[in-house]
Amino acid sequence: MIWNFTERVIYLNDSWKLVSLDNSTGFNFVHFKPVHGVDVEVKTIGDFPYITRTALNNGVNGFLDAEAVNESNINKGNCISFGAETGRFFYQKVDFVAGNKMYGLYHSELTEKSGIILIACLTKALSSMFAYGFGMIPKRIEGKRIKLPVKSDGNVDFGYLESMYDSLVDSLSLPSLTTKKTIHSLDLNSKSWKQFKVSDILTVDSGVRLTKENMVKGDIPFIGASSSGNGITNWVSNKNKSLDSNVLGVNYNGSVVDNFYHPYKALFSDDVKRIHIKDKSVDANIYKYIFLKVAFLQHKEQYQYGYKFDANRMKNQKLVLPVDDNGNPDWQFMEDYIKSMPNGDLL
Repeated sequence: MIWNFTERVIYLNDSWKLVSLDNSTGFNFVHFKPVHGVDVEVKTIGDFPYITRTALNNGVNGFLDAEAVNESNINKGNCISFGAETGRFFYQKVDFVAGNKMYGLYHSELTEKSGIILIACLTKALSSMFAYGFGMIPKRIEGKRIKLPVKSDGNVDFGYLESMYDSLVDSLSLPSLTTKKTIHSLDLNSKSWKQFKVSDILTVDSGVRLTKENMVKGDIPFIGASSSGNGITNWVSNKNKSLDSNVLGVNYNGSVVDNFYHPYKALFSDDVKRIHIKDKSVDANIYKYIFLKVAFLQHKEQYQYGYKFDANRMKNQKLVLPVDDNGNPDWQFMEDYIKSMPNGDLL
């Protein structure tokens, strides 16, 4: 979306010129000193973001505690990071630690707003030039020319890039904030709980194998065995029997047991099982599936790459759920509980 906006302005404004990415225009490339993941404990919470060649989560692969990092390995924020193979650019606002084959682009006038638009320009101009085996490294980028807005003195107009960001944000339809006044949820201890075998209350259907070579670019989300991005690993126009919606996709391979709710139509990899509530009289909706998501995650430590959460194991897995007076899953309580959580009304 950002690039489409950028492209419109480029061709409507004569101030955009080809600019060389080097010291002559104030750009400075850096090869970050690497910290290898095997040498440190990567945590979900820590002092410094750990930036690696992942194409997801703004390049953040976890966090490192300050005491585990040498000062010489800490890189200054306010830069654009990129990895050799992934060809993805990310703006890093705060100081961070980098993994192997990670590089940065600095400029004294760079800001968060201008950086985000600059990333769109860099991606459009450079990303298609590189791939595995021919990585995106500074010596292959430095000196290349890309279109950027320039001032009358010939320098890059970072102020104009910032104004583009503001115009883009103003044009977006953003969700409203919660209107709830309470921060308290329903009491889970107010209910009785019981184990239910998955196959007794849910249906488990397979995805369909679709190789990268056979993928056709489109606007249908393709759900793979990922732990992030709501499971979306690509966008395709292919169709097969895995096309589904209002469904919980549970990974049996890859990032085992991780799962995501999909209200939209999506295509599912053969590494992901499609979960539906079996009782057709139940209003299966996002609230109930989010509750089930957490119920599945309670069993994540039982499974791993070498002990996959395959169809048989998934069907026989027991989930602990709240029950109604008849001893059946209390689907209404599950929905009400999620709605009662902070920001639950925004789902």
